[in-house]
Amino acid sequence: MRSTTLPPLWLAMLDRYNRRVRSKSDKERRSKLEDEVEQALINQGYSPQYESERFSYVLHRKYRPDFKVGNVYVEVKGWWPPAERSKFLAVILNNPGLPIFVALQRPSLTLNKQSKTTYAEWCSKHGIAWCPIPIPPDFMKQWQEGARPTFHVPTKNVEARTQRPSTQTVLFTASPVNSDSPLMDNLGNSQ
Repeated sequence: MRSTTLPPLWLAMLDRYNRRVRSKSDKERRSKLEDEVEQALINQGYSPQYESERFSYVLHRKYRPDFKVGNVYVEVKGWWPPAERSKFLAVILNNPGLPIFVALQRPSLTLNKQSKTTYAEWCSKHGIAWCPIPIPPDFMKQWQEGARPTFHVPTKNVEARTQRPSTQTVLFTASPVNSDSPLMDNLGNSQ
């Protein structure tokens, strides 16, 4: 019977793999430098805690909406990926008086394949004014006059699960957004 030894490259790869597995399970530091700094702090009589807390931070970026109509800004969305939704929420939070709304190509499209939440429901949840495309003329006129209407997602009927689905088109209804509404309080809570 012949003894087989692994080539040096394979041994190095296995060693790196095993170190990575150990570091994840043992919660070792990310680098030897961090180990050295920790040991120096311990030698000085301190008891450091490694990555024990988290802090939020803000990156200062510039946002450019798709259209400006008079003094109103319109953001047009077909597909709206999570990073873009987060960015839009940050814009709304940092500019609470900004007259902007989202025109959604398909308001009933879900956020992703696994989600049951639609773009329209997401906007409503976060207090973001929205409308379907094409933008209704009355809706735009109200925005130009200083009102801030938004469309509302029709409520889901509990009985509808046991009944045959309706083939009727449900129209969204528009109403002004209040800054006092509880939705405005939830702007920072993203999904």
